[in-house]
Amino acid sequence: MRQNNIIILNGISQVTLIDNAMVETRIEKDREFELKDAQQMVDTVQTIGNSRKFLHLTIFGERTVPSKEARQFSISKSGSQFKLAEAIVVQSLSQKMVFNFMINVERPSVRTKLFTSIDEAKKWLYSL
Repeated sequence: MRQNNIIILNGISQVTLIDNAMVETRIEKDREFELKDAQQMVDTVQTIGNSRKFLHLTIFGERTVPSKEARQFSISKSGSQFKLAEAIVVQSLSQKMVFNFMINVERPSVRTKLFTSIDEAKKWLYSL
């Protein structure tokens, strides 16, 4: 198993290579998550993962939601080019509403599911 690599992106998110199958991204609470942040996450995963696809565990801090542009990029083929599947972990009802809309209406290009528990999200990802 490879040792965890941590990269801090523009002060609002941390990307960690958990193992050879999974990447974890933690986004700070009370932040505006914009298109440039989503693009930097893709670039970071490409760098630490040597352009391989991974299971993605994305954890949003309280009251942080992506902008419309960040959401659209994240669910696009370009924004999902290094994703096998994605589990999104949220903390609040407002986040749940935004991500349920994204998953059910905007339709991500890879299998995506919403969780309130990190352990349940990991369990689902590893079951795929």
